[in-house]
Amino acid sequence: MTTTRNTPRARSTDKRYYGVVEALVVENDGDDEGRVKLTFPWFDQTTVTDWCRVGQLYAGNGYGSLFVPEKGDEVLVAFVHGDMRFPIVLGGLYNGEDKPPTARTGGRDQKIIRTAHGHEILLDDTSGRAAVRITSAAGHTVEMDDEGKAVRITAAQGGSVTVSAQGDITLKAAKVTIDSSAIDLGGGSTEPLVLGNALLTAFNTHTHPSAAGPTGPPVPLLTPAVLAKKARTA
Repeated sequence: MTTTRNTPRARSTDKRYYGVVEALVVENDGDDEGRVKLTFPWFDQTTVTDWCRVGQLYAGNGYGSLFVPEKGDEVLVAFVHGDMRFPIVLGGLYNGEDKPPTARTGGRDQKIIRTAHGHEILLDDTSGRAAVRITSAAGHTVEMDDEGKAVRITAAQGGSVTVSAQGDITLKAAKVTIDSSAIDLGGGSTEPLVLGNALLTAFNTHTHPSAAGPTGPPVPLLTPAVLAKKARTA
């Protein structure tokens, strides 16, 4: 990997290195503590460290954050008491080849976490469109839109959304809209649904054959007022 990095200014005293230096990750798989192996191009081209720890935002026994650098990533390293045998990764570095996940044309208003696979968390403080967006590599999204005062959950093309619970599920709103060409009640208890206006039209125009001829529509005609706005099931 070729970068535009400058040679670090490490100070050597009795074979100890104080300050911070640059390194490249050469291995990050096979360790259950989130550690990596490093090489130091400024030192030589062959030396590879043993597993070394990676500083995290938050760490404890069974809790905390875990961000393990990828192979080939450039990282900033310090040595415990200056001893090169005990490096600790302090963080990752962008450089001439490894660019940030998005162009910072919007200045400082966007904070982003994006994995190598493509999953992304975006914290957008941009004036007029502040929002939090979580996007999977496949394109599934959860968006909390502060400016639009809306929360949107969207499955990628061909995907589905499932809401499940061991207890009850409650929908509370001034108005609930279901926009679908078909509704399946599921659980083997599906039944067709008839819209109120369609039911009134069919009822008010139906006739029955009789010996005296077809009967006329019912009198008086039914109106929407006779339809209940709530449906109850036993």
